[in-house]
Amino acid sequence: MERSKNSVAVMIRYLVLLAVLTLSSFGLQVYGSADDYDQRLYQAFVSGNMADWEKVLDELDALVTKSPTAANRFRLLHAQYGYIGYLLGIKQTDKARRLIEKAEVHANILSSLPAYRSTADAIQAALLAYRISISPYKAPFLGPKSASLIDEALALSPTNYYALIEKGNARHYAPAIVGGNPTEAVELYRKAIELIEKEYPTGKPKTWWYINAYTQMGLAAQKAGNKNLAKKIYQTILNIEPNYKWVKEELLPKV
Repeated sequence: MERSKNSVAVMIRYLVLLAVLTLSSFGLQVYGSADDYDQRLYQAFVSGNMADWEKVLDELDALVTKSPTAANRFRLLHAQYGYIGYLLGIKQTDKARRLIEKAEVHANILSSLPAYRSTADAIQAALLAYRISISPYKAPFLGPKSASLIDEALALSPTNYYALIEKGNARHYAPAIVGGNPTEAVELYRKAIELIEKEYPTGKPKTWWYINAYTQMGLAAQKAGNKNLAKKIYQTILNIEPNYKWVKEELLPKV
């Protein structure tokens, strides 16, 4: 009799667990998990298939509407930030401007939360830099504000790799007369990369922001006139991700 009761208890626990897993799986099919979104964005980035990136943006937007947690909002903001850079690269400035406005709403909300303040400041700095690229005449007004946000982000968290990447971007792309220095950018990207790698002790990260930081480091090395370093960086990138189209087909062959 006791054995029978134990068997029933085990079966009940099994059925409860199965129900939980089934419901969880349903939720993942509708909205995806954090890892699922990161993997899809990574594949879109390395393959150059940005239509898939836009699909993830739409899904994340729906997720934030249904569940506006800080984590979900940041995931959407970070994906928007990456896609805006792509839109500006292909000269879709109107679409980029509209997305900047949406991203600024999320960045402002996150900047009010202590846990996200540093990273939100860094992304706000990037959004201002995007606005400058669309309207260069705004540089004297928005440039100092962007630089100040980066400094504030690093003051709050000196090891925030998002902020280090943005400081690297500022040194990389700004004219020398206002602080541009691609050699300094290389070192800032390198430090950010090392910090990202510490979060993945068992292997190289498969995230778009890690590969992008590596790519920007190579581009900064080229801009600084160090072609040998740039070539070495691009070769390292392809060792990490052999199918990275931009580096494989364009950047490395043209060094």
